[in-house]
Amino acid sequence: MARLPSVGSRSGRILAVVGAACAGWVAALTTPRDFPVGGYGDDARYVVLGKALRENGRFRLLQLPGEPAETMFPPGYPVLLALAWSPSEGGAANLERARWVNLALVGPLAGALCAAGLALLSLSASASAVLAVAGVLAPIVMARWVFPLSEPLCLLLIACALPLVSAERRGAHLAGLLVLIAAAYVRTIALAFLVGAWIVAWRRKEQRRVLCEIAVAATALAPWVIWTAVHAGDVAPSLFGMYGSYAQWYAASVRADPATVLLLVPAKNVWLLLVSLGDAVTGYLPTGALVAALVGAGVVWAVWRARQLAPALVAGLCCYTAVVLLWPYPPFRFVGAVWPVALLAVAVGAGLRRSRIVPALAGLALAFALVGFARRAGLREGGGAAEWRPLVATIRPLVPRDAVLASSNPALYYLTLGVRGVPNEQMRSYRYYRLGYWSTAWGLGDDLWAIVHRYQPTYLLMERRGAEGRWAAGSLIRQCPGVLREVWSTPRGEYLFAVRSDVPCAPAVVKP
Repeated sequence: MARLPSVGSRSGRILAVVGAACAGWVAALTTPRDFPVGGYGDDARYVVLGKALRENGRFRLLQLPGEPAETMFPPGYPVLLALAWSPSEGGAANLERARWVNLALVGPLAGALCAAGLALLSLSASASAVLAVAGVLAPIVMARWVFPLSEPLCLLLIACALPLVSAERRGAHLAGLLVLIAAAYVRTIALAFLVGAWIVAWRRKEQRRVLCEIAVAATALAPWVIWTAVHAGDVAPSLFGMYGSYAQWYAASVRADPATVLLLVPAKNVWLLLVSLGDAVTGYLPTGALVAALVGAGVVWAVWRARQLAPALVAGLCCYTAVVLLWPYPPFRFVGAVWPVALLAVAVGAGLRRSRIVPALAGLALAFALVGFARRAGLREGGGAAEWRPLVATIRPLVPRDAVLASSNPALYYLTLGVRGVPNEQMRSYRYYRLGYWSTAWGLGDDLWAIVHRYQPTYLLMERRGAEGRWAAGSLIRQCPGVLREVWSTPRGEYLFAVRSDVPCAPAVVKP
């Protein structure tokens, strides 16, 4: 019988990377797909941007009246989706085509994570492979790649870049810098890992190199900065948070409620972050918030202990965490976006790099991930994603093609009904931190009226999903009778209203 290559040999490392990639692809191909793409929200919007690039060569929000420029999502991921868009097929069919983009990325992502564990953290080949697969299959991560969302591509680039920026060769540094810049063109928050690498280099007295790299990065990112500045006025402030740039929304949130955004948000996000990290480890087993937070605290401790061996990785995660703590939105999605690289750091920080129990613990992590995988936890995070098809079929004859439809998901209805639309809500998530519940985090009557008055939608759709727009519509109906007239409804709480934007309306302005 032929001997298998040693886990420490070059062939063993190659086998581990290839094995992790193949396992990722197998998982992607066997994932249940009995739920439609588009209901998440951001996934439909990314697909619209891919359509705009493929068919029109423009980076614009085709679903909104006037087709304003996109200034929130960078163009990196939409460019990839544009390659999958088929002009000869309908929007609903292209939504399904877009799903396969991320499913194809799962294999390379698992392989890149395994390679990062080998090169960056000196983990054994078996431990790197198992941890990489466990990270990719964790429910908090899987919920990102079953839909066409940008996190998997960004994570793939970060995993490829970290070993390069940690290498001693100057050429490797430059390659890592360019890959991290590419990651920032997929998700802006990837800049945290670039800043982390610079902090490590600066502490090593490499100030000249850092300054040169900052100049290179500033030059490379300037087109996106200029684009967002030039198009800063393309959408009204009533759409900030849903559209417009992240900077515009954050600045508007600070102006509306500075005490909450600057003080209460970071304080509350500490707890929410610890719970999210604990949930990432346990795969949503019913542990309770306190137990999850304690597990999350252990994750933080282990990551911090890994700083000597992987300073660039830990510094990047620290900068990333700083942004997450300041951001007025629960950290759950942010944790899922980087969990696999954090899991590699956890294994090292826990002192398991050379331990013989690493494969066993890595196998345990994989087992937890598989439990979540089997339960399909997080796959329907889009809330109502499986319900939009019958809803679209029902309202299709009720909504003319020239209508402007206010809804919680304008991109989805543009792709499936061919109508333009605007949000039926305003993102005020900082209210959640002050009030403790989500109901008013999507605005009230005054917020919805600002959208109606500015964009004059002809219909407003209320889906079953969550509380988005529901309280705002109810508040507007109570304060301004005649603005919304019910056209259709179901006992399940779905409504279609005809909108009269010419009716006099002066809803009470609620405290921000």
